[in-house]
Amino acid sequence: MKVYLLQFSPLWENKEHNFAQVRVWLKSHSIDRGSLLVLPETFSTGFSLNSACTLSNEPEKTEGFLSEIAENNNAWVLGGSIRPDPKIKEKGQNCATLFDPTGKKVGSYAKTHLFSPSGEREVHTQGNEVSVFDIGGLNFCPLICYDLRFPELFRSGVEKGAEAFAVLACWPKQRANHWKVLLQARAIENQSYVIGVNRTGEEPGVQYAGNSMIIDPKGSILCEASAEEALLEADLFKNEPKEWRKSFPALSDRREDLF
Repeated sequence: MKVYLLQFSPLWENKEHNFAQVRVWLKSHSIDRGSLLVLPETFSTGFSLNSACTLSNEPEKTEGFLSEIAENNNAWVLGGSIRPDPKIKEKGQNCATLFDPTGKKVGSYAKTHLFSPSGEREVHTQGNEVSVFDIGGLNFCPLICYDLRFPELFRSGVEKGAEAFAVLACWPKQRANHWKVLLQARAIENQSYVIGVNRTGEEPGVQYAGNSMIIDPKGSILCEASAEEALLEADLFKNEPKEWRKSFPALSDRREDLF
């Protein structure tokens, strides 16, 4: 199946402007029917911790937009946003939400590891479950930014059948080398496709390097963006993870009795 990553620079705390940016990109690029389009973490607001903004009219506002572009392009769409915590209304959850080509919401993943250095723990609540979704015959596990630093989370996804991971991020320029190395490591150790979609540009106090990329189950980079805005694309093959795991059975050789 074809996968597209939209790396762009969201305008700080301006949902309508950022929705418009995505629409412009999609009007100027042809998206294959039945493909998967992935947008960055908190693409509609930037990585804002201002709940008055991020939670305003949510989840209906951003999820309605994601549903719209999925239906209009007859494609799967996975995008990051903040939604109200169903149990603690004054707090949000940093989520990746999936829509099918009819615009129907399929499911959502809430970020498991909150970025404490930024104060994210003060305004968001953490998720407690890894989710895996069948998209075009490949089992995808969505994760978010800081989750990339926790390999046990990826292994939990594999145990649930994941063959591909989509990491939605607002990853800062100052740690851009970690981004690339960790994405490749997660692909290699889990014998899975890893899709990393980062934003670019800047927001108050932070610069972003972009460097979105798609990596195959052997760790080879299929495509990679620079710091400029870009729409990346690559073909993913549903049998590739299975065949590589069969011919090089590292996952089967795990010592589960020790871990």
